[in-house]
Amino acid sequence: MTEELEVVDPQERFLELFKTEKYRQRISQLAVSGKTSLIVEFEDILTFDHRLADKLLEKPEEYLRHADNAAQNQLTIEAPEYAEKQKVIVRIVKLLEPTPLRKLGAAHIGKLVMIEGIVVRSTPVRPMVMRAAFKCRGCGNITYVDQTGPFLKAPFACADPSCRRKGPFDFVQEESTFIDSQDLRVQERPEDLPPGQLPRTLHVKLVGSEIVDVARPGDHVSIVGIVRAAAPTMPKVGKLRVFALHLDANSIEVLGKEPEATLPSPEEEKQILELAKDPWIHRKIINSIAPSIYGYDHIKEAIMYLLFGGVPKTLPDISIRGELNVLLIGDPGTAKSQLLQYVARVAPRGLYTSGRGTTAAGLTAAVIREKGGGMSLEAGALVLADKGIACIDEIDKMRPEDRVAIHEAMEQHTVSVAKGGIVATLNARTAILAAANPALGRYEPRRTI
Repeated sequence: MTEELEVVDPQERFLELFKTEKYRQRISQLAVSGKTSLIVEFEDILTFDHRLADKLLEKPEEYLRHADNAAQNQLTIEAPEYAEKQKVIVRIVKLLEPTPLRKLGAAHIGKLVMIEGIVVRSTPVRPMVMRAAFKCRGCGNITYVDQTGPFLKAPFACADPSCRRKGPFDFVQEESTFIDSQDLRVQERPEDLPPGQLPRTLHVKLVGSEIVDVARPGDHVSIVGIVRAAAPTMPKVGKLRVFALHLDANSIEVLGKEPEATLPSPEEEKQILELAKDPWIHRKIINSIAPSIYGYDHIKEAIMYLLFGGVPKTLPDISIRGELNVLLIGDPGTAKSQLLQYVARVAPRGLYTSGRGTTAAGLTAAVIREKGGGMSLEAGALVLADKGIACIDEIDKMRPEDRVAIHEAMEQHTVSVAKGGIVATLNARTAILAAANPALGRYEPRRTI
């Protein structure tokens, strides 16, 4: 008897959670902002009911469906007119701890996990059909088929009892329902790599207009989703026995947003204003840049100006860049690389690359052939560091033809590509901090650098 009492409908438990003041506000806000995604912190579910949280991790598909229904019921109470038009999707964020990409395996299939990494590639946003409408050529009756999997499935037979023909059918685009979809490739972060290992990548599928186009290549992201396994198909042979893992994303968050995107809190604002009144603020900022490296005040001052940047001016006929570029020249072993790596780490959007293994395509943009036979653009380091800082070490070791490629990005803040039938201009509003050795490897007093 006690066991029967313990079994509680998960939808009712989610509804109780959504009736708390915090989530009632969020749900009523959806109708005002015109959005359909309800963000739910995993910690709130855990503190509300730990068994519900465990079940959500174990059987995410079933329990997310219960959560969606509960949120829809609550929206019907808060904003009935909006609930009739829109369907709410619950998006879980901030699981207790991320699962490392290299630890994902057979044990995680069908479970809810959180991964963190860097987006290395993203496809354009494409509409995907969710409910397809097919018209029977014989009687003209329309049959609806819910779509799953990669291929479009036609109905087995006409839905009209008087017809029951098995084809042919025409796909009716106007009657079908579509949703935005996008594919990402996420790579392990360099700081998470074990010694001597290459970074692993994972394929992530995003479905829903509010989570596509959130992250772009170069962003550090945290993605919560369900791990899936799909068997690759070989022509004339069938499906392989070894499956490939991918992630069906439920929510995606960009970590470390640009300063413009995140507003300072009132406490931070108060601190900033207090620091602004300090007469020694200039000296304090210089001393806070790589404090473990002794001296180099004039170099640190130049790096400080580079980090702050200037003011870009847009005139009626031309635009003048606001970013400045800095070149450090010094003997080997004078902490140039350490300063560059420090700046790449400190900058809100920083990238570090070394000159010897760098090509023009890797810095600007590469045109690559896709599986389908078309051509697509892949952004290089300067484009990925847009509105940030690109640190290029050993710039004197680069081939001259590769070095010429960065001139346009330094002067105009754009990268122009005309290859393989693709003509495009990409933004590269990047400040470049480069380091080099003098000619002949070290300073020669009687020669120019």
